[in-house]
Amino acid sequence: MEKILFALGSVAVFEGFFLAIAPGRIPKVLEMLSKLSNSELSRIGLIIMAIGVAILMISGIWLFY
Repeated sequence: MEKILFALGSVAVFEGFFLAIAPGRIPKVLEMLSKLSNSELSRIGLIIMAIGVAILMISGIWLFY
């Protein structure tokens, strides 16, 4: 359970960090993302998810062992 809380906390810190340092950039990024097709968004999501899993595996913080 503590690993799940750690993961959720990490996501909150990561997202909050970008909102804090570049609040004006967020609407521009969202506008750019809204122009992408569903298949492109899905592909981007899968790539980001794979990168996240790789980072977790490399760092040794794996949720399912």
